[in-house]
Amino acid sequence: MEQKENHKRIAMFSIHSDPLASLGSQESGGQNIYVRYLAEELGRLGWEVDIFTRLDNPRKNQIARISKNSRVIRLKGGPVGYVPKKELFSFLPEIFDNFLHFINFENPYILFHGHYWDGGAVALEAFKKFQKPFVQNFHSIGIVRVETKKRFLDNGSVDNSYVESRTEMEKEIIKNSSVIISLAESEKQSLIQFYGCPEEKVQVIRGGVDVKHWPLIEKEKARDTLGLDKKSFVILFVGRLEWRKGIGTIISAARLLREKITGLKILIVGGKIFGRDINAADFKEYKRLQKKAEEEGVGDILSFAGSMDHGRLPAYYRSADVFVVPSYYEPFGLVVLEGMASKVPVIASSVGGLAITIKDGKTGLLFEPRNALSLQEKIMELYKSESLASVLVQNAFEEISKNYSWQNVTEKIAVIYNSLITGESK
Repeated sequence: MEQKENHKRIAMFSIHSDPLASLGSQESGGQNIYVRYLAEELGRLGWEVDIFTRLDNPRKNQIARISKNSRVIRLKGGPVGYVPKKELFSFLPEIFDNFLHFINFENPYILFHGHYWDGGAVALEAFKKFQKPFVQNFHSIGIVRVETKKRFLDNGSVDNSYVESRTEMEKEIIKNSSVIISLAESEKQSLIQFYGCPEEKVQVIRGGVDVKHWPLIEKEKARDTLGLDKKSFVILFVGRLEWRKGIGTIISAARLLREKITGLKILIVGGKIFGRDINAADFKEYKRLQKKAEEEGVGDILSFAGSMDHGRLPAYYRSADVFVVPSYYEPFGLVVLEGMASKVPVIASSVGGLAITIKDGKTGLLFEPRNALSLQEKIMELYKSESLASVLVQNAFEEISKNYSWQNVTEKIAVIYNSLITGESK
């Protein structure tokens, strides 16, 4: 590997979230979509981007190309398999050591960009060793996540040792980073309130969506592809099988809706719950949700599709009558933009970035988190009014086309990069 420093060559660290992973599994979600599209768009602007992630599957290549100027590099750290994020601490030194070996201990990068606390931890070590600018995206904040768990889970217990370790790491990242990029104003305020982060260090740049990736397939064709009844009323969820995603709220709302909506169908996309790559955490949540559905009397109308490649998702979005994002905590929620790009009406809980991205009553509908009655009322509004659904869809599509392109997002981040690099060279 040539080690000559390039003024537009950067290293990103996305340790638990491989940008090329199938969507909806424990190690993937909005973060890997964000990192992948950001790197791809940076490449179009002439930046060279290496994304370092943890090798979690022996069948994956160590190096994989995203585009001409961007690639994913998988480093060994602990067992080659799924490791819960809270167990990654002990493997981060090995990952950083393997990063140093990969670059032959000679830094070719002009800037380091960390994602999440684990990617930030490795970027922090690179910053300390090579003294290059350090940019950070958190994607999720430990203290806020814990407070959400206490508020919304009946047994809101938390792993204190993990919380304390993560919080201390986040504080260290905040202290040493040059700039923190937040996806929503709500995350910026949380960093200031809970971590004492200097306000001037945080820049809010919302995530994006590539409208071209979401072809507007005819609904009947999409349903034929998925084997769905054309007369069904389909409610769709896309995301990880995780407590904070609020899938249980959809199940409870389905119980209230099934007598009101003929042909009701709930479709859950996400989770490595089938095949040889089955994930224990995903499968445990899948079984819990199945049990809840049976107890609520809606097991027969609930279907789990599992995780899947990004290219298969357009058919799911286009087959839906309503797309629901019922999270208890969501710093941004890129899937909302995907739903809008697919021209499906979106209903989301009024938390975090969701409450900012969606303009209630104009580009989508908001409901009270973990309130099944509130959710079913919003769904019924759309069920009863095709005109409302049509207006929301059109407004949402215009909104994202104007304000949420990846080109727009990346150009803003490139400005940050350039300012740091220029400042460093003075």
